[in-house]
Amino acid sequence: MAVNRISTDANAIDYDSENDSLFFFIKGAEYSHSLNMNNIILDFNTDQSLKGVEILNASKKFGVPKHALRNPNQMVLDLDVSEEKIDLKISLVLRIRNKPTPKAINIEDINEFNIPAGTMTMSCGVC
Repeated sequence: MAVNRISTDANAIDYDSENDSLFFFIKGAEYSHSLNMNNIILDFNTDQSLKGVEILNASKKFGVPKHALRNPNQMVLDLDVSEEKIDLKISLVLRIRNKPTPKAINIEDINEFNIPAGTMTMSCGVC
C-alpha cells in the first residue's frame, strides 16, 4: 500500500501571550475541519492536508516562559496517521537566554475521525 505523504510550509505564526496560544498556519488555505488532540488543535483544509495547528497552554506544554514563544526559530510538525491511530510530534527551536533550545511535544490518539492514513509534515524555518 502506498503511503500518502504531504509536506507544507507554514507561512504565518501568531502567539497570543494572554491566552498562551501558539498558532502556525498557511494563509489562504480553505478550512474544512479540526481535530483536538489534548488541546492541540489541528486544522485541515478541503484536500485533507494540514492548514494549521494551534497549541493551547503552549508555555506549559513546552515547559518554557511565555516570552520564549514570541519568536520561535524553527517549528516542525510530524503527523503520522494509520487506520487505528494518530501520532503527533511537534518540535520547536526557541531562543532562551540567547541559546537555541529545542523543545518537543509527542501525543498519540486513536483515529476516530477516519483521517486518511499517511504522513503529513508542516514546517516553518526562521518563523
